[in-house]
Amino acid sequence: MSANLCVDGLPSVDPLNKGAIHLDSTCLEYHDRYFLFRGWGVLGGGFFALFAVALAAAVSYGFLQSSKGQVGPVFWGIAIMVLMCGLPALYALKAFVFKDAFRYTHYPIRFNRDNRMVYVFTGGARQTLKVPFDDAFFFINEDTGAGGNTVPLYDLRMHVLQDEKVIHTVSIGSDSGGSPGIILAHWEMIRRFMDQGLDALPFPPLGIFASSRVSVKNSFIIPFALFNGPLRWILSPFLILIGVTKYIALVTSKRPVWPKAVDAECRPANGGRVYKEPIMYGDLPGGQAGEAAFMDYWKKAEARARLVDKELGSMFPLPARL
Repeated sequence: MSANLCVDGLPSVDPLNKGAIHLDSTCLEYHDRYFLFRGWGVLGGGFFALFAVALAAAVSYGFLQSSKGQVGPVFWGIAIMVLMCGLPALYALKAFVFKDAFRYTHYPIRFNRDNRMVYVFTGGARQTLKVPFDDAFFFINEDTGAGGNTVPLYDLRMHVLQDEKVIHTVSIGSDSGGSPGIILAHWEMIRRFMDQGLDALPFPPLGIFASSRVSVKNSFIIPFALFNGPLRWILSPFLILIGVTKYIALVTSKRPVWPKAVDAECRPANGGRVYKEPIMYGDLPGGQAGEAAFMDYWKKAEARARLVDKELGSMFPLPARL
């Protein structure tokens, strides 16, 4: 409750675009936070599963080589080894790989200004949730992880409430690293759009640069974009591996399709401005001049947002961090 964004008295910041993939006079759409982390489950779970299978195969081969014609002990030894290694391998596949691959490429969230509704693509039995914007609970989420020295990470989340109980939680757009002020700027873009409309947003110089399109190039751009300078090249072998597993996770998944009724409600006005996701992640309209104006605005808006980090500290009580 202390991190509630629908309150008066929050610091003033400039809007920042953190993961929007579509914008017009009616609709603002974001990918979910976990879209950027796709591939990590395939990498971690796949490595663990392959290790368990390789261990079972190696030990089974050793049993066979030392069997000396003893069929019974060798059979039970191999059976026990396969069971001991097979169960963890299956758990890794279910808990990590199959939660990353063979799903949907992303789980988008739409904000409709005309009817003040929020649409959530869940991919479950109900497929979508439709929530009044003014009834949803928006807040800055703090992930502290484990360990006393862990740097907290912040992202924008929305609780869907029913009878004052949380029935669904959505993480909207990308996180901000360790700055809650940047998430406030992320929220400011949504708030301005819903309350004042597209003309209240600085588009341009801001633009849609995130892309949910599945391609080999996009799968490598995202992990490499996380690091700058020499560190990027030092980590490049690992980042290439992440790019490969990200592509595997996304190419085996289905692209979300909104129901026709949702598309009809979110149809933009004829002749209005429409900003669509680029084919390649990071592309901006306007060429070099457009990119230069974008970066100039972004640096200033981000710096201003970071100035309010301490002011937002009261949203995250100390006991929650212990």
